[in-house]
Order: sequence, then C-alpha cells, then structure tokens
Amino acid sequence: MAKNTTLLLQKLRGFMQSSQYGGPIQAYIIPSCDSHQNEYIAECDCRRPFITGFTGSSGTAIVTEMKAAMWTDGRYFLQAAKQMDQNWTLMKMGMPKTPTQEEWLTEVLPAGSKVGVDPFLFRWESWKTFSSTLEGAGHSLVPIQSNLVDLVWDADRPLPPQAQVKVHSLHFTGQSSAEKVAQIRRKMAKVRVQNLILTALDEIAWLFNLRGSDIVYNPVFFAYAVLSQDSVHLFVDESKLEPGVHSHINQGIEVTLHAYDDIQKFISDMLAENGAKTWISANSSYALMNLIPKVWYKLTCKL
Repeated sequence: MAKNTTLLLQKLRGFMQSSQYGGPIQAYIIPSCDSHQNEYIAECDCRRPFITGFTGSSGTAIVTEMKAAMWTDGRYFLQAAKQMDQNWTLMKMGMPKTPTQEEWLTEVLPAGSKVGVDPFLFRWESWKTFSSTLEGAGHSLVPIQSNLVDLVWDADRPLPPQAQVKVHSLHFTGQSSAEKVAQIRRKMAKVRVQNLILTALDEIAWLFNLRGSDIVYNPVFFAYAVLSQDSVHLFVDESKLEPGVHSHINQGIEVTLHAYDDIQKFISDMLAENGAKTWISANSSYALMNLIPKVWYKLTCKL
C-alpha cells in the first residue's frame, strides 16, 4: 500500500518558505545518500524513503511549491509505482522521454528560483555540474544548513546508530595504523601536501584498523579523519569506542579525538591557521569541500 505523504509534503513546503531555515526556496532536493555519500545508509538517514514512501536504495526526490517528483532506475520502477501515492510523479531514469532533474526544474520553476539542498548530501562534483546548469537557466542552487526532512520527521526520526566501534586485529590487517599513517605521510611529502581529509568510511576504518556496524552489512562507523605531517585527528562519537580502542589507535602515533560534528569548524580553523595544500576526495560533500579554497586543495584517489 502506498504511503500517504500529503501532510508530510505540507510540512516540508512550510519549512521551504521559512526564512528561519534559509527560505524561501522554490524547490528542495532530497538525495538518498548520507553525509559520507554512501548508497546504503543507516535508518536515521533514510530521508528520501520517509518523505516519498519508496524504500528502494537508489533515487532522488525533488519537491517544489506545487509538484513532487522522484527519479530512480529500472530496478525500481514497479516498486516505486506501488509505494508512492498520487502526490508523486515517478521519473523513470534511462527512458527516452524522462527529463533530467535539472531539465525538469528549469521547466517547472518560475524565473530566478532558488533550489535548496543539504550540502552534506551533495558531492562536490555533482554540485558543480548541477549548479552550472541551473545558473544557465537563471536559477541558483543554495545550501540549506538545517535538513528540512529532518524537521518534518522530528521526534519520530530514528536515533543515530550506537553500536560499538571495535579493534580489528593486526592478524587480519597486516599493517598497524602507525605504519599506514607513515606510508600516507610519505606520499603527502612527495607532492608537498600538508593536510589530508578523509570522509569515506571504509578508508577511515582501514586507516585506524577499526570496525563498526553503523550501516547494516557494512563494517564501518560514522567518522571523519584529518592527517597532517605532525598530527592525526579522528572525529567520532567517543561513547561508541569499546574498551581498548584508545590504546590501540595510539600505538606508535598520537591520535586526537574530536566530536563527530566538529569537523567543519576544525577544517575552517586549520586552514585559517596554516593555509596549506590539502588533499580531499572529489566524492566528499560540498559542505566540506566548500571550506577549502581552490588554490589549497588537491583531489586524491582512494587510499
């Protein structure tokens, strides 16, 4: 049975008009990913399924003042049609007559419209191309710092995962975390990079030889990491670290722990202080990439 989304969309459109939350905006994009651009996500990040009723793993929803549309691929056409109610238009990606998200927005929006999105849920590269297309049609893509779907979800939104982060034995990893840090620093020195920002959860789990279960069937945990030639920083909910993790990650190196949500301020303060060239993946969010002046960053491949 399709989920009734009438009241949810009414609330969302109300937040879209509120100056308190960055409005008024004429459209709001709801991607399927989380802040680390994962396709498979924790329950607390299932915003697109919540607002549309469609529970498939891939899709992007866009809500305007009068319309609501959801793009997904051929794996999910039948499922989406059954799960979404009459408020939603199913956009079948890959079909000849299906417009892209940018094309659809330029068709339905009034001139000079603002299109909002949570900047943590949009990859830097996607932001550049999407923004360029909208600007060419006289619109603008704007970051909305408070996720509007979370405001609609409110008290019913699941809490972030609280499963423990555990040590992954050297027997399985083959290298200590200190050895991996030293290896990375050598690569950084060769190209005169001072800072490395890690946002991919699998890379962080690999670097620190830690494992978690914040995402079902994925041995990862929510975290960020920042390395320089003389410091290592891990941004994580410290209450989730099992006994032994602190001593494990500080073997041969000194790791400074920070609250998970402190990553933006830390990057801003770090660059204001040292202004050094910084490595960060192009798959990172616009929210973090936008903190780094273009002359200071160099895109990195997977570790």
